[in-house]
Amino acid sequence: MKKVLLVLFIMAFAANMMFAGTPMTNQGDKYLGFTMGGLGDFNLHSAGPVNGVSARYFLSKDMSLRLGLGFSNSKSEPTTGTFSKNESMSFGIAPALVWNMAPVAGSISPYWGVQASYINTKLTDTYRANGTKDELSVNTFGAGVMMGAEWFAWDGISFNAEYSFTYNSASGDFTPAGGTSQDLGTATSMGFNTSAQVGLNVYIGGN
Repeated sequence: MKKVLLVLFIMAFAANMMFAGTPMTNQGDKYLGFTMGGLGDFNLHSAGPVNGVSARYFLSKDMSLRLGLGFSNSKSEPTTGTFSKNESMSFGIAPALVWNMAPVAGSISPYWGVQASYINTKLTDTYRANGTKDELSVNTFGAGVMMGAEWFAWDGISFNAEYSFTYNSASGDFTPAGGTSQDLGTATSMGFNTSAQVGLNVYIGGN
């Protein structure tokens, strides 16, 4: 689904679809967005596919506030090996301030912005022999900049693709089966996300 949306976006940019809508970037405009790839990936690949929702409200012409939520959950139950069950769950929140630039070819609205994020990830492995568990919990705080473009396929309906450059600081603890919690310290990372966030946005109301 993610690749299909990205291909559609690229085709739209090249051909400037004849049925395109008008960008909605005026004060009071707002949308509900549905994302694939997790709001800039959220660095949650270890917890399975990440889907998310976002809401955006224009505070003034071309400037908006966006709030994104991401969630990922996976579980496997291998029939052989040390563990009988592997579980992972992640939740993230990402507020952002976004500025739209002048439209391209009428229906495509480039944008850029700054974003912060918080992600909590929990991994649990259950031993086959006795049912005890290893547990890992990680909290990640991030900040970064993003750039993307939004194509208004119809009035009030748009698709977007976005890349971001982020700095992340992660800390966590590990509790082995039958043991006590161990502080894992802090690790940092910085760089571009390896894949684009793509999404579908539905505008509500508007001026």
